[in-house]
Amino acid sequence: MIPAGRTAIDTGGIGEIYGLTRKQVQNRRLWELPGAPKPFKEGARRPLYDRAQWEAFAAGRELPVWRVGTRTDPLDLLDQDEAAEVLDVGTSTVRAYATEGRLTRVDVCGVTHFRRRELVHRKENPGEPGRPPRPREK
Repeated sequence: MIPAGRTAIDTGGIGEIYGLTRKQVQNRRLWELPGAPKPFKEGARRPLYDRAQWEAFAAGRELPVWRVGTRTDPLDLLDQDEAAEVLDVGTSTVRAYATEGRLTRVDVCGVTHFRRRELVHRKENPGEPGRPPRPREK
């Protein structure tokens, strides 16, 4: 989950902060430096990090800290696994909903996310079962 109001970056964003290419960041494995900021989601295939934390880390300042466990903001961005958990469905169903236009994708550094408010609305208003009807051609 990317909490509301926070800016996510990937290794390319870390490279911008340090003046390095994405490949240089990967070769130097900057995320493994002692005290380096942790990704929003540990173990993610493509980890995303908080920009403000990396900027502070690169400048040698104390990392900004945000409250943990306040997972209720409607503007939070949830990845496919987290969206599936909110909707109580499988990730393939979340992908299908997005493909069918039932959910709006938000691309963050190449990783698909969904807004919490839309997921909660969808759960509370599931709509008709099956695929939505296709618009008629004129």
